[in-house]
Amino acid sequence: MPDTEKLNIHQKILKIADAAGVLQRTKSGYNYKYVPEEEIQAKVTACMQKYGVMLYHSIVQGTLRVQPYTYEKYDAKLKANKTVNEFIVTADSVYKWVNAENPDEFIEVPWALVGQMEDASQAFGAAETYCNRYFLMKSLQLATTEADPDEYRSKQKEAEGYDQEKEQKAAAEELAKAVKEVVDKGSELMKKGFTKEQVMEVVGKLNGGNSNPSSIKTVEICTAVMEEFKKLETSKEDKKASKKGETK
Repeated sequence: MPDTEKLNIHQKILKIADAAGVLQRTKSGYNYKYVPEEEIQAKVTACMQKYGVMLYHSIVQGTLRVQPYTYEKYDAKLKANKTVNEFIVTADSVYKWVNAENPDEFIEVPWALVGQMEDASQAFGAAETYCNRYFLMKSLQLATTEADPDEYRSKQKEAEGYDQEKEQKAAAEELAKAVKEVVDKGSELMKKGFTKEQVMEVVGKLNGGNSNPSSIKTVEICTAVMEEFKKLETSKEDKKASKKGETK
């Protein structure tokens, strides 16, 4: 995979998360909708193969617990409570992301495993499935939605462009402020006796031949114009001082 060899494990996981995108909740159960595990794995494992990343899951030794759990549950058919005997399976677990191009580079993430069903083995299987599904979604920060995923992606793109839009707005405000300073300084120079032509000549010389200050596109040009204005003003003051010296 020559195009991915330079990526570290963090960059690869970021690529996987980006490629997996947004997931739609299409299955129903226990009064809520959820994303089926096969849909998550279909997207994530394809990206893992593309970017050369392996994911290992293990249970921390000595933490697996299987406990009988008995409770009363209302049965609508019987119109009365009935006794339910189930098992609760819990364990501490660890997920390990490994860079296939560099196996010494990996990330370990502590996780938990919990399942509850009438059969102990089914409770364990349910715990593994639930654990895996939510680890992939939460560790990769995958969004889920009941609506059209394209709607979410449009909001995501809008958020991604926020910083750029903010920077562009700030730059535009800075430029507008700099242009106003040029205009104000030009007016001040004309009040001090400089002709409009002299002022516009300075602007045109530094602004690609366009003598209109409103056409200036960069703060750097505004700064250069202001420096030339200052030189023009200083030159006139020096001439005045020189004439005063000659008359004494």
